[in-house]
Amino acid sequence: MPSTRSKVKGEGSPLATLPGRCSGVLLHVTSLPGDHGIGDVGPQAIKFLDWLHKAGQTLWQFLPLNPHGHAGSPYGTPSALAASPALISLQPLLDAGLLQLSEVAPLTALAKNKVDYDVITPLKRKLLRLARDRFRDDSVTHPTITAWNSKFSLFEAREGPAWADDYALFTALREKHSKCWVEWPVDIRDRKPAAISKARQELEAEVDEHLFNQFLFEEQWSAVRKHAKELGIKLVGDIPIFVAYDSADVWVHRRMFKLDKDGKQLAQAGVPPDYFSATGQLWGNPVYDWDAIAKDDYKWWTLRCRRTLALTDIIRIDHFRGFEAAWEVPAQDKTAMGGTWVKGPGAKVFKAVDRHLGGRMPVIAEDLGVITDEVNAVRDAMGYPGMKVLQFAWGGGGGYDAKCDHLPHTLKSHHCVYYTGTHDNNTARGWAEHAAPSERRAFRKYLGRAPPSSSSSSSTDEPGAKRKRAEDAVGAIPVDVAPTPTETEDLALDVIETVSHDSIQLALASIADIAILQLQDALDLGNDHRMNLPATAEGNWSWRCEEGQMTEEIAARVRGLTELYGRI
Repeated sequence: MPSTRSKVKGEGSPLATLPGRCSGVLLHVTSLPGDHGIGDVGPQAIKFLDWLHKAGQTLWQFLPLNPHGHAGSPYGTPSALAASPALISLQPLLDAGLLQLSEVAPLTALAKNKVDYDVITPLKRKLLRLARDRFRDDSVTHPTITAWNSKFSLFEAREGPAWADDYALFTALREKHSKCWVEWPVDIRDRKPAAISKARQELEAEVDEHLFNQFLFEEQWSAVRKHAKELGIKLVGDIPIFVAYDSADVWVHRRMFKLDKDGKQLAQAGVPPDYFSATGQLWGNPVYDWDAIAKDDYKWWTLRCRRTLALTDIIRIDHFRGFEAAWEVPAQDKTAMGGTWVKGPGAKVFKAVDRHLGGRMPVIAEDLGVITDEVNAVRDAMGYPGMKVLQFAWGGGGGYDAKCDHLPHTLKSHHCVYYTGTHDNNTARGWAEHAAPSERRAFRKYLGRAPPSSSSSSSTDEPGAKRKRAEDAVGAIPVDVAPTPTETEDLALDVIETVSHDSIQLALASIADIAILQLQDALDLGNDHRMNLPATAEGNWSWRCEEGQMTEEIAARVRGLTELYGRI
């Protein structure tokens, strides 16, 4: 489909534009099937792109590709610029002889349906180090290794000065000291030139290892990008607005954050009480000093966006509202309830990045939560589409509201991205299994369906009763009238069996330019397959699709709906 967006002309390489009416699937790379304990960017990523193509999908959205943080979270990364070594495929290393099958056996023995980050991280790290050692000592010969020698040197020359050298040194120092950078020896903490130079020399082998891992990811991801382009599939990446405190970004760019003279946090990021948590969410990230960032002409943000666009075609910016105003909480607080809204740069940061890049960035603004007119003004000034989530439409604790702006009929413009659910939502089936009966009844009425027990009239029906039931089923749900005893007893459990298909159909049928489906919804999976439960620190980010679940039949079914609603 042709783009419905206008381009902003400028110097430099042209940037991708947002597509017109289309659809795609949300699936993080870690959730891909495979034999080595975690999804990766090797053959299974290529295979997934082929499945998307068969399903008629032209977008693949995933979570941040950066190194994971605590409990596998891709939103608590130690680097906003580096890629996660855990996502590197071991298959090319096996093919080149840098690893042996017997050496990866501990990974092949792991469960295929969940990622155990505590186990996978050290095992994979050990194998990647072994591969690097063999690569450097020339103990293995292979045409691939020969090609990598020159490519690795080019990668170091291109990416090293910009970000990779600092990331590699930070990671090596973090492993050496086993504590947050703010507790390192003062000269290293404060990046004194002599101390930095000495550390680079002492940790030369470790720094080289981390650079090699970044090169491997880049090499493998380039093949994924190439295949996606050949299939006409655009890659949708993710930029979390905030970075982790214990990160290369904060260590290298302390002046950009609200820290004291010793580097300790003065404030932390979060969100106020919302749909997900009655006490808000306390993220713990350091907050930006936007005045200092503006004085540097937003160069770090430009670097970050340029780096992301080198890996993806479209950027989803997480917590977009934080650019207009962010919820800042005193560093010592244990909940987010005591925070305050602090103004951000608004559109200035995006205009500066566009100027540096020479064109308009293709951005999706995650504008969920507490959104004000000022946030909408920033989004609209930049021409970014916002997000709507079908799962938010059915009332929650407040009852159904026909004016809820997440309902298909209330979308004010085609210029938005409509999700069956995001990574923070349950699956569609999981939602229906745990939703209040009133929510399931609202969903069923919205589809124009009568309760199963009312599908046929009985001999005791009064004249017109059958017609009255049908009219009730398709009519608006009165929000100011208490349910009848019959409605109260109706648990609407029949909704569960078709909710995944129905949710996909509602999203695809909407006027939204872009519809995004959770893969779990295409596969009709329940609550156990949820990716993340906000405001919980453990047990998230581990779900994996298993080999054979993405069938030809499911692809054909999704493609049929996609064609029906004009998204191909």
